[in-house]
Amino acid sequence: MARFVKIASVLFKTQAVRGTPEAHEIVLRETAQALEGLKGYHLDLVVFCEGVEAYCQSLEQAEAVDRPGPLLRVYSDFARSQRCHVAGSIKLREGRRVYNSIAFVGRDGSVLGTYHKVNLTAYGEIPAGLKSGTKATIIETDIGRLGGIVCFDLNFEEIRRQYRALRPDILVFPSMYHGGFMQQLWAYECQSYFVSALPFIGGGILDPFGRAVALTDCYNSVARATVNLDRVMVHLDCNWDKFPQIERKYADEVKIDIPPHLGSALIFSQTDKRSAMDVVREFGLELLDDYFERSLKANAENR
Repeated sequence: MARFVKIASVLFKTQAVRGTPEAHEIVLRETAQALEGLKGYHLDLVVFCEGVEAYCQSLEQAEAVDRPGPLLRVYSDFARSQRCHVAGSIKLREGRRVYNSIAFVGRDGSVLGTYHKVNLTAYGEIPAGLKSGTKATIIETDIGRLGGIVCFDLNFEEIRRQYRALRPDILVFPSMYHGGFMQQLWAYECQSYFVSALPFIGGGILDPFGRAVALTDCYNSVARATVNLDRVMVHLDCNWDKFPQIERKYADEVKIDIPPHLGSALIFSQTDKRSAMDVVREFGLELLDDYFERSLKANAENR
């Protein structure tokens, strides 16, 4: 069934100087103001930049899920008042350990789960006392399966492979680093939407082919878009000749999106009558991963 969700990515802009005593209050105020400006848009998910954690909190100011401080309360108050999910950058304390984290806050203001940055910078964050997370994490929500990576994580294949196996609907990427084509690579390999929140223009929302849906720019400090999470990815081989049958039968109720050069397609259900997987089963389509797995097996036997 069609699953349309409204997403926003917030550009990080601050008047704070990192490491100064005033930075905490300044970034708290700026974050609250940014959220105030998003009220009334009926959003389902808002993503904040890693700059919030980096500028707003020292290790001593880290918060805990069971003992929320001012930053977590800012995220929770907005989520509760707007019935919206928030993926908020934050330093979180668990026992004696402090992590560079994403707090996934649900519509009722409660923390549904957390992701701790797995790959900290060896020259900055580790010497500063932060601890490394251990694995990819999926948060089940009423809009879909959410996963997170933070900044330097983008460079490491191991965690990307973990997320590829976990199949998130949306990957959120709070970062102080853009990553260039690596964002597109993650979106396509994980077959998920990819939402970056950055301290410079060009962050925003990519579709599962890595194409920009909405980006921050010199006019817009918030990238907003409505996306449909009810999708499947298939290869064109063995499927392409069935697409006209699908389009003739279902017209605008099914969308088949074929980008140039890749040899694959996204199939979306645009209706509540059936899911994208229902269409796959009805027309005997082969999913992209199944096609590649079959090809690997055929080649192994052929050797």
